[in-house]
Amino acid sequence: MFGLQNLQAINLHIRGILGEDFLDHFDMLLDNGHNLLCLDEAGAMRASVKGPHVALAQAAGGATVSNSLIVEAHLSDGKRPVRLWLDSGSNVAFLYNPSEYLGKGSVRNASLQGTAGNAAQQSLSALAAQDVKIGPTELLNVSFLTPVAGQENSSITEFDGLLTTWLFKRVFINHADHFAGLEPW
Repeated sequence: MFGLQNLQAINLHIRGILGEDFLDHFDMLLDNGHNLLCLDEAGAMRASVKGPHVALAQAAGGATVSNSLIVEAHLSDGKRPVRLWLDSGSNVAFLYNPSEYLGKGSVRNASLQGTAGNAAQQSLSALAAQDVKIGPTELLNVSFLTPVAGQENSSITEFDGLLTTWLFKRVFINHADHFAGLEPW
């Protein structure tokens, strides 16, 4: 279980966490430009969402991954598409096991120290900036971090990394029809 005190140590204004098991009952709009979160149980926002719709991840056999905010993305140095979890709680983009899907030379030797959501210290490496394409949406020069060699997390199978929603001005999630609308800054 995740302790709220870990988040409050970073920001005392945090009073709680809304989990996806609650949020997946609504269409959801994260409007970073106006610092708003809008929840819509009636589906009224769907008609006003402009731009391309990006499918949320499918599991083997075509079933939608339960409570998934995972999108398929293509990285400029990628050997294959990656599955990235859209994460509103992260302030950086993160890749696990990048040697499996990025070309050689993408991992830099610079070592950084970071704090995970559970308050544990982690050693991280910066990756070469990547252009990220999610459907027709393109993000240029996105910086990713990864655990230093030897700390890779091989147990993660549903997704390859995290993509912070702060890279987008607006993110619309339609759980019923399993798509996201992504509007870059």
